[in-house]
Amino acid sequence: MTGWDAETLAELERLGGSIHQDDDPPLDAEGETAEKARVERYLELLGAIELDESARTDEALARAVLWSLHPIDDYGIYQATYRALAAFEPEVLVRAIMTELPRWLVQRGVHDSMGEALARLLWSEGGSQRLVEAAGHWDEAQRATVRAAAQEWAREDEAFEALVVALGGGLPPSGTDPIPEDWPEDWRAAALAFRDTGRVDVAWLDERDFASNFERVLAIMELGHGTRWRDVPSLLNPLLVRRRKEIPAFARALADLSAVRRARILAAVERARPAAAVELREHLESLARD
Repeated sequence: MTGWDAETLAELERLGGSIHQDDDPPLDAEGETAEKARVERYLELLGAIELDESARTDEALARAVLWSLHPIDDYGIYQATYRALAAFEPEVLVRAIMTELPRWLVQRGVHDSMGEALARLLWSEGGSQRLVEAAGHWDEAQRATVRAAAQEWAREDEAFEALVVALGGGLPPSGTDPIPEDWPEDWRAAALAFRDTGRVDVAWLDERDFASNFERVLAIMELGHGTRWRDVPSLLNPLLVRRRKEIPAFARALADLSAVRRARILAAVERARPAAAVELREHLESLARD
């Protein structure tokens, strides 16, 4: 059985942040051996938590596991971290989060490594209620810190919505606009497919004349789609992923819309995927300068 003394807890935190990153300088053979040993040791410690019955109630250990999450690419290694966190008694884990989350965010920023850990708790039975209740113990500065992070994570995961509201934050409008009756049948079919399943390919029917899709796609993006609001930017995926050379033409089509329609579309994109909205605005600004 592993002894969870202060030295081991510090080692756990350190190892979680020592994962070699793709943009780091390449490792030589010795470095690769050391990297493999660090990862194996980290996984060994995490595995020991799952096997150690007494660890389930060790709040100091739960805090150390949380701090072993760093704002880095983990290449799947943190899946073991999330399993270890799930091994703690729910009340113990929530107390650890209540104690450490605001400080973690201040020091390390908003990152999916912590977001994933919280999402798993929020989706667990009773997890959302426990965390919402724990949020009542934070002071206003801590609430603001966690609220800002939860709002970011809520762009991708509805599990965070209750926490956002509990912390005094607002949620994006989630109304569903009616599909205009005078729309062409292919526009209506594309909008319905998007609302029913999240499919976006139906909105991009013509691969040969790609620009002929723009009016349809922009019209669909302008509507409110209820709980599909997170998926609206996905309507841009065929453009942003496969046909990037068409982005300037798409930006021109967006620029030709009225200011009100353009603002609705940009707001819908920014709500769920701010980076995509920034890219569109940069193209619009470039057009305005020309």
